[in-house]
Amino acid sequence: MLHTPQLNRSIPNRFEQRDSFRISNPVLQVEIEGNYFLTENWSLNGLLLCGIIQNAALDMPIYGTFGPNKSAEICKFGGRIVRIDLNGNQMAVELDGSSREVAALLPLWVLKYGTK
Repeated sequence: MLHTPQLNRSIPNRFEQRDSFRISNPVLQVEIEGNYFLTENWSLNGLLLCGIIQNAALDMPIYGTFGPNKSAEICKFGGRIVRIDLNGNQMAVELDGSSREVAALLPLWVLKYGTK
């Protein structure tokens, strides 16, 4: 069950960075707690996931892996939930920015997989 005060709308965190440049290709496959999601879009700052983890809550820490969908390449990440959209069945995760691997691989994946 979601821990949200209003179950009929999108619940944003006031610190969410909505003006980041969004990328939709390549689609990333994201694994969190054994659950798999695809990205609607993503940026160097975060991920918009199709789906919501069980017991999602704003500012909840998130750890997992992601990589281009249908690719063997993966990368570990950490972040926190910054938006839950129950109507759209989406969850936004802000990346913590501490991983040099994430910062290096995301632009590389755009070049390598973004035109396929």
